[in-house]
Amino acid sequence: MIDARASIDRDGDGTLLVRVSGDWSLETTTPAPAAAEREVKQDPPERLVFQAVDLGHWDSSLVSFLVSIAEVARGEALAVDTTGLPRGLQHLLALAAGPRRPLPPPPPHQPLPTRIGVAGIDLGEHAAGMLDFVGRASLAVKDVLIGRGHFELRDFGLLLEQTGGAALPLVAVINFLVGAVLAFLGAVQLEQFNATIYVANLVGVGTVRETGALMTGIVMAGRTGASFAAVLGTMTVNSEVDALETMNFPPMEFLVAPRILAMLLMMPLLVLYADLFGILGGYVVAVGLLDLTPALYLTQTREAMTLSDVMVGLLKAPAFGAVVALAGTYFGMNTGRTASSVGVSTTRAVVSGILLVIVVDAILTVFFYAVNL
Repeated sequence: MIDARASIDRDGDGTLLVRVSGDWSLETTTPAPAAAEREVKQDPPERLVFQAVDLGHWDSSLVSFLVSIAEVARGEALAVDTTGLPRGLQHLLALAAGPRRPLPPPPPHQPLPTRIGVAGIDLGEHAAGMLDFVGRASLAVKDVLIGRGHFELRDFGLLLEQTGGAALPLVAVINFLVGAVLAFLGAVQLEQFNATIYVANLVGVGTVRETGALMTGIVMAGRTGASFAAVLGTMTVNSEVDALETMNFPPMEFLVAPRILAMLLMMPLLVLYADLFGILGGYVVAVGLLDLTPALYLTQTREAMTLSDVMVGLLKAPAFGAVVALAGTYFGMNTGRTASSVGVSTTRAVVSGILLVIVVDAILTVFFYAVNL
């Protein structure tokens, strides 16, 4: 290995020559650019010329050496000639000397009414975009169901597994704990009246009518809705959605409709599964802590629940699945073209999905109460 060397010479026409030779490596000692920088500052030449003479292997140590000298020369408004260097080294120096974008100025402070107005305009634009998206997604689902749309059965099977089977452990744990909490809360109050047996009524009816469907919807919004937004957002950033359109595959039919259908099919099954584990959580608390016999608890649960109670939760399930899928796919398909946009879209999908699930739950609860269901 030949030691790295750098020489500085001046010729008669006001040119400063910086010649580099030998092997330049971060693992060895290399010349410092201080001498050349002082030469440029103390007695500025008309131009700076870099030359490679018997240059061997080199790495970023040589690039750093040359860039440091070139920046000082440009600060003195000197012309820098790199044609005497290898082509790859010329390219790296050109990149290092590329245009420096100034930092954007901080946004001006806006008064509170202005910020509220801007937020309202953004909300209105998102609402209009969401309504348009819902219409196009509905048409895509209709075309897929009647066999006129593009539909990959193999991909749909994977979506069913991702939205259904893969979510079973999380749904089970969440609803088991919620059922246990309901039993604890009910026991604290009912023990005052010596009516702990009615813990079974509270857990059974509350789970099948409300908490089973609601907690499953929230879990799916945070899990599956985020997954939809992240996958579709990444495809948008990578121009895969544009490629599908170029190949005449409508993205709404190929990407959005299968995800909506998968959620519509899986949510009722997941809610039934959640109801079982919610009741099981109450059963464990009641039998283990409240001294109720298993037969008594199960009998009381069966007598307390009616078919209409179960149907209320099952009717809520597809509505929750639809809003979660629409939120995830909408923000995924409307992701920007940067990597950070994927994170923003995923966050918005989760927040919007949870909010929509709670809003729809409130509306349906009032509706079922009004119709005596």
